[in-house]
Amino acid sequence: MEYELVRSKRKTLSVQITEGKIIVKAPLRMSAEHIENFLNEKSVWIRKKLGEYKRKTEMLRPVTDGIAVLYRGSFIGIERTDSGRVRFADGKLLLPNKYVSGQEADRAVASYFKKLAKIELKEKLESISDLIGLGYSTFALTNAKRQWGSCDAKCNIRLNWRLIMLDGELCDYVIVHELSHTVHHDHSSAFWAEVEKHMPNYAAAKKRIKAFSVLTAMYR
Repeated sequence: MEYELVRSKRKTLSVQITEGKIIVKAPLRMSAEHIENFLNEKSVWIRKKLGEYKRKTEMLRPVTDGIAVLYRGSFIGIERTDSGRVRFADGKLLLPNKYVSGQEADRAVASYFKKLAKIELKEKLESISDLIGLGYSTFALTNAKRQWGSCDAKCNIRLNWRLIMLDGELCDYVIVHELSHTVHHDHSSAFWAEVEKHMPNYAAAKKRIKAFSVLTAMYR
């Protein structure tokens, strides 16, 4: 199997799957034979993780191919225009032709979505906070690569701007999750009981949101 080998001054050998790629981290002088034996032992796990990533990318193929965006759980086609700015209109996302490369287009879409998220996620956070009676200190957007949200010890909540791409249930789950951290700053049984108190069906959302992890690595 093909993999990227990263050697450093470390004592242990590890393997991880990042964006569909196999990354092996090894000590400086570890033999190639030892690494290959380790990968053979982990082959079942590696194939499982690669399969999961493939299923996620297939599900979001219109987005990863750059022909659509995901907004509030629905695919919205991208239509190129000769002028203007990035915006939603007539059931499409209008994207000016001046954004030529894929990276330029992604950044333009990200910029537009961040403006929407700053308003929409704040309103949703305030609404749910009032509804379930859990307050917080401050709110800000984050561009985290692997997290949908966070809450620090001072109850400052950060939400990944990509949350506006997800459907209401998943977005609500992340917000309830982070608000519950204002009471329990861990993932203890008491924390999950707090989440369940406010969102009885949280387990289904917790499982389903994993399918969208590909999004947090996009638009960078």
